[in-house]
Amino acid sequence: MKFRRQDSHKKARLASSWRKPRGRQSKMRLKKRGYARPISVGYGSPKATRGKVKGLDPIVVSTLAELTALDAKTQAAVFAKSIGARKREGMLKAAKEKNITILNIDVEKALKTIADGLAARKKDKEAREAKKKEKKTLDEKVKKEEKEEELSDEEKKEIAEEEKRKVLTQKQ
Repeated sequence: MKFRRQDSHKKARLASSWRKPRGRQSKMRLKKRGYARPISVGYGSPKATRGKVKGLDPIVVSTLAELTALDAKTQAAVFAKSIGARKREGMLKAAKEKNITILNIDVEKALKTIADGLAARKKDKEAREAKKKEKKTLDEKVKKEEKEEELSDEEKKEIAEEEKRKVLTQKQ
């Protein structure tokens, strides 16, 4: 049974999350017929099943060690949001091996998307490295050409000095 806040269906500014009705003439607080039922003790679930999902205790897991420590018969894993793709992939494979139920992830679908994502990343990295190598070789070629030009400049200076000497020696 879903318990909703009084008049939340009438006013958009009121969220549907439960708040106790406190009004003096509130029909919901007075438990009048035809009005939504307020939360009370009798609506609680049995202690044996309270807090369980599919009959298993949900345990938040963020490492492979925590996952392997779970009991597959009585506990189910809930993967933490902060787990990265590579680590998540390893944990999913381990959970599949040990038959551990995972509540917040579809194992097969997740493994496929992670594998595709990692393959795409690897391909992009290889492309970046190839581009970097090309750029490096181009830079090396440009440097060699500049060195050759520098040498030719030095040679030009030497040639100019020799011409000056010739001119000076001719006058004498």
